[in-house]
Amino acid sequence: MKPRLVIFLTVLLDLVGFGIVIPLLPFYAQDPRFAASPMEIGLLMASYSLAQFLFAPFWGAISDRRGRRPVLLLSIGMGALMLVGFAAAQALWQLFLFRTLHGLFRAYHDNLSKV
Repeated sequence: MKPRLVIFLTVLLDLVGFGIVIPLLPFYAQDPRFAASPMEIGLLMASYSLAQFLFAPFWGAISDRRGRRPVLLLSIGMGALMLVGFAAAQALWQLFLFRTLHGLFRAYHDNLSKV
């Protein structure tokens, strides 16, 4: 398989996963377990993008030193783990933690889409 096809499929899967969460996130956060206010829901949505914005240069530098493949595999694996943690969260602070960490680990995919 060509490297660009692998990158394309990885970014596509990431964007589909991101797109599925966005419409459901407000309903999930308003669940009685979390009882998030509209402001907290907005911050929860923004935390993912803010983490991506802040950590994209970091992952780019790591990938320059270590190579694209190991960083991509780490990013995919940890992103999946953060989604599992997000689904298993029992408190609002855990939603923030896992959503932010998910953005942190998936920041590398933004760099790949510009290859």
